[in-house]
Amino acid sequence: MIWRKQFISAMFPKFLINNDNVKYIKDASLDRFSTFRIGGKAKHLFIVRDNINLLMVCYLSRLHNLKYKVIGLGANLLFDDDGYNGVIVVNKSDNIMIRDNHVFASSGASMGKLINRCKLRNLSGLENLSGIPSTVGGAVVNNLGAFDCSIADCIEQVECYKKSNLSKRIILKKDDCRFQYRDSIFKHKDYIITRVKFKLNYDNADEINNRITDIINKKSSSQPLNQHSAGSVFKRGKIIPAKVIDELRLKGEHIGGAMVSTKHAGFIVNTGNATSKDVLNLISKIKSQVKISYDEDLEEEIEFVHR
Repeated sequence: MIWRKQFISAMFPKFLINNDNVKYIKDASLDRFSTFRIGGKAKHLFIVRDNINLLMVCYLSRLHNLKYKVIGLGANLLFDDDGYNGVIVVNKSDNIMIRDNHVFASSGASMGKLINRCKLRNLSGLENLSGIPSTVGGAVVNNLGAFDCSIADCIEQVECYKKSNLSKRIILKKDDCRFQYRDSIFKHKDYIITRVKFKLNYDNADEINNRITDIINKKSSSQPLNQHSAGSVFKRGKIIPAKVIDELRLKGEHIGGAMVSTKHAGFIVNTGNATSKDVLNLISKIKSQVKISYDEDLEEEIEFVHR
C-alpha cells in the first residue's frame, strides 16, 4: 500500500494486518476532523477501523520517534492553525457487542450509535448523554456527563494499553480509572483505550426512547448545535461558567471569527472563519474578566492540540 512507503521506510510484516481498514492521508487538513472546523495540517494522518490497526499505527509511530495523538470525533479539541508535526490517528473502531445487560463497545464507536444499539435491546443508563458528539473512548477519557449523569456511572471496566508497552493488554476496573468531574486517569497517564464494558439496566423501550427525545430537545433548545464548536469551553468549579459569562454580558463577544454563543454563554462558536488564535484570545479575555469580577480562575475543558 502507498501509505507504507510514505509513512515509514521499513515496516514489519507481522504488523500489517487488515490494511483495508487503514487509510493514510499526508498533510491532512485538521479542520475536517474537528467539530470546531479549525486547524492546520497534520504531517501524517491515519483513519483506522479496528483495534489491531489502531495499536499498529501507534506502535510504528513510537518506534520511529514520531509523536502521535489518537482522536475520535474531535469534539473536545482545538487544533493549532500551525497544524501538528506528527501523526494523528482517527479511531473509527466501532464494534459493539451485547450480552444480556452487559455491553462491550470499541473506543471508536460513537456515543449516538452505542445509545441507539442499547435502546434496541431495552437497555437503559446512557440516555442523558444523547446528542453529545463523542466516541466511547473520548467520553471515557473526559468522563462525559450531562444532567447529573456521567458515563462512569455505567462502566464496569476499561480495556487499554500503555503507550510504552502496546503488546500488553490492561484491564482497569471502574475504581482504577479514578473518575472525577470531567476527569479520569486517562487524562494524566499515557493509555490508549480500545474497549469499554458497560453494565446497564433493562427498561421499557418507550420510556428509553422518550428520555432520549427529551434530552435531545433540551440540548437543541439551549445549545448552539447548529454551529461549529467544541462543546462547553470551561469546567464547572466554584462558579458556573455560563452563568458568570452571561452576567458579564459577554454573549456575542467576538475576536475574529470566534464568538461567545448568543444561545449558551458556555460555548464559543466558529462563525465561519475562526482561527485557533481567535479562540485562544477570546478564552483569555473571558478568563481575565471573570478573574477581575469574581476572583475565580476558569479552567478549560477543551484541549488545545499544537505542533
